[in-house]
Amino acid sequence: MDISDEQKVLKWFGLNLRRIRKEKGLSQEALAEKAKVDHSFYGYVERGEKSITIKKLSQITKALDIQIKDLFTGEPSPSSSETDKEFDKLVNFLREQDPEDISFLNELLPTLINWKTKNG
Repeated sequence: MDISDEQKVLKWFGLNLRRIRKEKGLSQEALAEKAKVDHSFYGYVERGEKSITIKKLSQITKALDIQIKDLFTGEPSPSSSETDKEFDKLVNFLREQDPEDISFLNELLPTLINWKTKNG
């Protein structure tokens, strides 16, 4: 398996994990706390940026009250994965901005969305 295949597998797994977590109505932080795993690490796994050990996988599935096999079945929704990808890009962009610019964007974005809705 080449590195791009490994990245696809990690991304697919992370999207399945995210789908199940959301179905259970848990935030990343709440699930990480319940599973006793570092919330930053959990976020990396869910985004497909890091792989996970069997031990941590077991902790997470117990916290979700599912079987491990449940994380390897089903397909994550393409529309939600695309939305999540765009959302992640936006969040990363905002993290690089000054607080003053974030405040400005907070005021500007709703106006732009409303304009697009009316003129779209």
